Amino acid sequence: MKFAWSELGMGSPPARVYVVDDDTDQRDGVAHWLAEAGYDPRSFSSAEELLESYPKLLPGPIIADMLMPTMSGLELQQRLLAMGCRWPVIMLTGHASGQVVSRAMETGIIAFLQKPVRYIELLAALIRGQALLAGNTEIVPDPRIVQRLEKLTRREREVLDYVLQNKLNKQIGAILGIRETTVKGYRSVLMKKLGAHNTLELVVFAMRAGLIVVPKS
Repeated sequence: MKFAWSELGMGSPPARVYVVDDDTDQRDGVAHWLAEAGYDPRSFSSAEELLESYPKLLPGPIIADMLMPTMSGLELQQRLLAMGCRWPVIMLTGHASGQVVSRAMETGIIAFLQKPVRYIELLAALIRGQALLAGNTEIVPDPRIVQRLEKLTRREREVLDYVLQNKLNKQIGAILGIRETTVKGYRSVLMKKLGAHNTLELVVFAMRAGLIVVPKS
């Protein structure tokens, strides 16, 4: 379900997000999620395809698979740098050594995310990438959302914290010693207080309020 980014204090959605992956299923899956989240994804099956199209593209974050048959995601990022492109790059990888990650971060890659990708982590990286494109090195908590959070009761805030940790209602109930149906009730009330219609919006609110630290690397 798409939602109004302006209602979340985020302004207009990113004009574009570019997905580069030779794996059709993964590429389509990420692109579908991006569209559902309100982005405008453009997909490429290879690094070469993106490079060929680059001169005609609008600025936007790039999500690239690190391992591709003819040109890796790291090589793609190096080619983009050589062309003067400083768009934020998010790298998806099944595995990468600490040395490779450290060296890549020094060249401007803003995040390394393990596959299968967790969409909360991807969303966090995209929000940071969009902020960098806009010239903002830090994301300042939105005072309007902070005020909404302050209206939550202690128990509602506890439930929220566990929701943001990807805990299921049943798990939250077990941790807090309450019924699953009670957790559902708290969850419904806190979402109404925050003005969120689904979990994705809830995560965005948490990021905008500073509850979730958007990674710098």
